[in-house]
Amino acid sequence: MTQYHGNNSLRSEFSDTEKLHKVSEITSPQPQVDDRETQHDRLLDTIYHIVWKTNAGGWATYFGQGWEEYTGLPASAALGFGYLARVHPEDRPRLLARSRTPQTPPPSYEIKIRLLARCGTYRWNLARGAPANPYNQEVLEWVGTYTDMDAIEQTQAGTEAEPEFLRPQARSQPNFRAENLCEDKILTHAGQDLQAIDRFTNLLSQRAGSLCQLLQGIADATVEAIAGAEFCLVALLEYDCSGLKLSAVGGTENFGAGKTPHVQNKLLWKAFATGESVLCRSESGDGLLPAAACAAAIESGPSGRLGVLAIGNGKDSTAIDGHTQQLLAVMGKQAAIAINSARAIEKLKKQEQLLELQNELLIRQQEELENQGRRIQQQKLQLLEAAKLKSQFLGIMSHELRTPMNAIIGFSQLLLRQHKQLLTAQQTEMVGRILHNGKNLLLLINDILDLSKIESGRTELKIEKFHLGHLVMDVAREFGNQATDKNVAMSVSVYLQDQFIVNDKLRLRQILVNLVSNAVKFTHEGSICIEVQELNCDRLIISVQDTGIGICETDLPHIFDKFRQGDQTTTRQYPGTGLGLAICASLVKMIDGTITAESQPKKGSTFRMEFPRKIYPKKRDKEVGQLLL
Repeated sequence: MTQYHGNNSLRSEFSDTEKLHKVSEITSPQPQVDDRETQHDRLLDTIYHIVWKTNAGGWATYFGQGWEEYTGLPASAALGFGYLARVHPEDRPRLLARSRTPQTPPPSYEIKIRLLARCGTYRWNLARGAPANPYNQEVLEWVGTYTDMDAIEQTQAGTEAEPEFLRPQARSQPNFRAENLCEDKILTHAGQDLQAIDRFTNLLSQRAGSLCQLLQGIADATVEAIAGAEFCLVALLEYDCSGLKLSAVGGTENFGAGKTPHVQNKLLWKAFATGESVLCRSESGDGLLPAAACAAAIESGPSGRLGVLAIGNGKDSTAIDGHTQQLLAVMGKQAAIAINSARAIEKLKKQEQLLELQNELLIRQQEELENQGRRIQQQKLQLLEAAKLKSQFLGIMSHELRTPMNAIIGFSQLLLRQHKQLLTAQQTEMVGRILHNGKNLLLLINDILDLSKIESGRTELKIEKFHLGHLVMDVAREFGNQATDKNVAMSVSVYLQDQFIVNDKLRLRQILVNLVSNAVKFTHEGSICIEVQELNCDRLIISVQDTGIGICETDLPHIFDKFRQGDQTTTRQYPGTGLGLAICASLVKMIDGTITAESQPKKGSTFRMEFPRKIYPKKRDKEVGQLLL
């Protein structure tokens, strides 16, 4: 059997075995007298009894498994006063009155009540209760059962006599009237308590707000709900658990100006430490302490004890009694639920405010990022437009400069070939300088023109099959005389099984010319080695190694940048625009290759170009059409 126990502050003096024994005494039929009683006993055995336990105020602390099976309400939800939701509203005060009897010693009782069954209809039940401590003058705990009377009547249908336990015991007329008067008094108290609890709950629901407003509302509602209370104090535990802090005072209008109601600290601490409601009366009448005061713990199961709820009456020591004490304990538990809810709501509000601030910050950041993105996009378009205009300008200027430069070079060559005998030695030297400088200027113009074509995307590959070894040897021979003049040895090594490749011969030659011309330009002694080898069956490597001046370590990462040279001054020793290696890198990328450089100052440099043996034509027109689509 599954058992459920509540957080009852009142403890019984009896063990669980003794309590179950008491329940068995209640549910056991009377001793057998004849065959008819034996038959009734067997009928009673077929009826399922709901076992329960409550404290002296009717606060349920236990329900057997039969409760949930019969009512459909979980036993855990029925603890406290939750079980009253299944009791008929007209029977609730009468049932609570039986638990709160003032008779000493308290007698056992049997009453009929209506319970809401799982099927949704009210059925008559016989409620039997007995004190768990029958030898004490004060009830600490009740144990009892609920038995379905309708089921008993249906089971006993056809029997001639009424069951023995349904027959009222013979009572004398005076005793019967006294018990009726006592029962009416108890019913009145129970009804008043229920009305006070309902009024307290309604007042709290009407004054819901912040936690401070709620605490003040608890204090005011307690004074309004409990008739004998002139004031109410709400003291909550400090966050560091160092003590109790007075948080709200109700009923201050009942005291003179400048006077604040108070109770003894030990009364508050005793209620908080034990979890039980404490009643204190003062007979001194000095006015410093109230004539009667009561304190109860503000406690809930999940969060434990939160503080103390205290009430008092300054003049009448009988205004607060045991019923008020029990009522205040119930209000303390309801106040704990309200405080926990208010704290949870405040926490959620703070989290919502934090989330709103974070959302606002994120929105601002997003807007700023969008603005930055638009500015960057605008700047990018402006840069692209400027680069396009620059390339167009360089292309136009290169054409305009190359035309007269070709004429100057042509006339210089013509003078040197056909009219050399008509020129003096000095004139011949001057014409030679014109020819040499013209060729150098033409190379610079060609570099600028090539770069503008590459940047504008107007450079196309012309793929053909050719002999790579012959191409390399032709380039080496072109610079052989310059290397010999500088006393620099030049060697070519080709390690290819198949020396035919499919590539752009003109662009590959342009790359080699730039690499070899740089090696000859910057090498004054030593050697230049050109080597061709296979990386695998599909890729080749061409390396140009020299023993020249080398490249500084800080300049090496930028060696393939446009207009970048080791010496950027106007008085530099080696002329040039700094476009040769940048053009090489762009052309190598066009043929699906890579180029790297290794160098040490005063020891030389090595440039390695890796590229495929065979490249395929790129359908430029088709790609442009797809991009437009």
